[in-house]
Amino acid sequence: MNSIVIVGGGIAGLQAAQILQSKGLDFILIEKSMSLGGRVQSEQFQGYTLDHGFQVLQTAYPEVQRSLHLSKWDLSYFQSGAYVFQEKKFKPFLNPLKSPFLFLKNIFSSGATIFDFLKLALIWFKTQGSISPISSDPETTSELISRYRFSKKFQRIFLRPFFAGIFLDSQLTPPASLFFYYMKQFLIGKAAIPKSGIGAIALDLAVRIPKEKIRTGVSVTEIKEKSLQLNNGETVHFDQLILATDPKHACELLKIDFPQQAHFGSKTFYFSLDKHLETSLPLIHLMPLNSSPVLHFSCLSQVNPSLAPEGKFLISATSLHMELMDEEVAQELARILSLSPADFTFLKSFSIPHSLFKVGCFNKLCQKAEVENIILAGDYTQFPSLQAALSSGRLAAEKIMQGSQID
Repeated sequence: MNSIVIVGGGIAGLQAAQILQSKGLDFILIEKSMSLGGRVQSEQFQGYTLDHGFQVLQTAYPEVQRSLHLSKWDLSYFQSGAYVFQEKKFKPFLNPLKSPFLFLKNIFSSGATIFDFLKLALIWFKTQGSISPISSDPETTSELISRYRFSKKFQRIFLRPFFAGIFLDSQLTPPASLFFYYMKQFLIGKAAIPKSGIGAIALDLAVRIPKEKIRTGVSVTEIKEKSLQLNNGETVHFDQLILATDPKHACELLKIDFPQQAHFGSKTFYFSLDKHLETSLPLIHLMPLNSSPVLHFSCLSQVNPSLAPEGKFLISATSLHMELMDEEVAQELARILSLSPADFTFLKSFSIPHSLFKVGCFNKLCQKAEVENIILAGDYTQFPSLQAALSSGRLAAEKIMQGSQID
């Protein structure tokens, strides 16, 4: 039996581990932090459940349907659409496929023209077939939106801020193929929050792995031929290695330069509020690009009441400005919602400089790993998403199983 080591206890590493476990293969998973899940974690803070950054579970992802026990979870759902900010008010823009009656009620106040709806219908028809998230077409999402000639107002108040929130890129430079792929997921699926927070995803995977096969709080400092050097001085030997760390650490271990500007960052702020928002639908609130330091915000406890103590409301606000301070965000939310900054009690913020990684930036890393017979796992090997993290972990496990001749 080959000895297998998985380095990294994020979603990709956990996915690989639980699949190997299901096939009866022996392995050890090494994670440098004391907790599992990587970027997908939740924590309890003063009675609130806070995710490490604004995250939702997209239920239509094929690997989510295949790998996670959604039927056992107590999921709460965002309504499909968003609040858009125009004329100093938030007005709902709803998915006509999911909320036809509310859509018709608000069609004339949504800010979209009849031509915008016709173009959205064309996109809907395009998403009916098989959609690949990555293609050889160099067109960017920004170029695609311009080419479709959506109205400038609709681009400004909905399309561009909505996809800036998905990509964490105000310039919308990711490939147009990703636009179509994500659009299909939102059209056919739901954006959900588990009752115990997004960290439930990592827990779902981790509980399938025996505790004795997981080592936390220890990091790999060097990869040698068929062995790992740990920061505690220990040497761990392996026959097969899955490297499921973030790409920056993977670059360090494989001794290649980390690509400059290969990632997008974000900062999410959490506030407590003692009153309901006037906007009562469970929708994300979008701000027009370049009009506010806040990209979007949500009252998460309107979606999932268990995230906040009874009588309190949990607000999350996300920005692409890493230097932003909580006082500035409270002032901005107060301005937008016609409240006082004192109404917002700051809880905690999460700065995640490497929130998402750019597509195609890690070809050298993948080539170096292949030469050294190391299997990489992580969404950066495909495209930024939970789908890709789970899929890459599965592919890594399948490579191991092929080498071990296990079906």
